[in-house]
Amino acid sequence: MILLILAGVTVFLFVAGSSRVSMVVMLLSTLLCIHVLLSTWYRITADGYLIAHCSIFPEKKVKIEEITAVETTVLPVSSYALSLDRLIIYRNDQQWLLISPTDKKEFLRCLRKYNPDIKVKDPMIS
Repeated sequence: MILLILAGVTVFLFVAGSSRVSMVVMLLSTLLCIHVLLSTWYRITADGYLIAHCSIFPEKKVKIEEITAVETTVLPVSSYALSLDRLIIYRNDQQWLLISPTDKKEFLRCLRKYNPDIKVKDPMIS
């Protein structure tokens, strides 16, 4: 939704003949949002690691056996999640990372292949 708004404002500024600076700023903002959308992903490796990647931010990596729990949340804080429908990943019983996989049940099933002891703090995804 934000991407559509940014693109619409960029087109409006171009059509309205606004200053070049404002058009460039809006175009760059739109391109940054596209880049974040296209370069955010989560991977579970064959050797049992969860890797979270989000655009220009540092890649996060954890052994799945260190994950102690998973919980659903809608916390609106900055994270490696593209939606507010998120999961909190707990590492050694402390909140470690917020992510938003498209299929939470399948994601949890994949995590449990490597660590069947992961607790689910919210029964909606078990």
